[in-house]
Amino acid sequence: MATFLDYHAQLPQLPPEAAQQMAARIQAGQPDQFGVRPLNVFLGADGSGHCLVDAPDAEAVVKAHNALGFDLHHGDVREVTAIV
Repeated sequence: MATFLDYHAQLPQLPPEAAQQMAARIQAGQPDQFGVRPLNVFLGADGSGHCLVDAPDAEAVVKAHNALGFDLHHGDVREVTAIV
């Protein structure tokens, strides 16, 4: 399993319920049907966002986002390694 960080230039305005569902999914720590386990979501003041996930590969990250209605392209996904 590798760790990936993806970028969304503009996220849709999320209703509080959707944000709560995302938080619950992160806290549950369970992978989805693509093997993607969300670790955190970072929201920029400019409406952008980054998602940090564990996944088998970048393709799984793209599939998981698209299944949730968040358009994501391969060029917006990077494999990362923590230094701490």
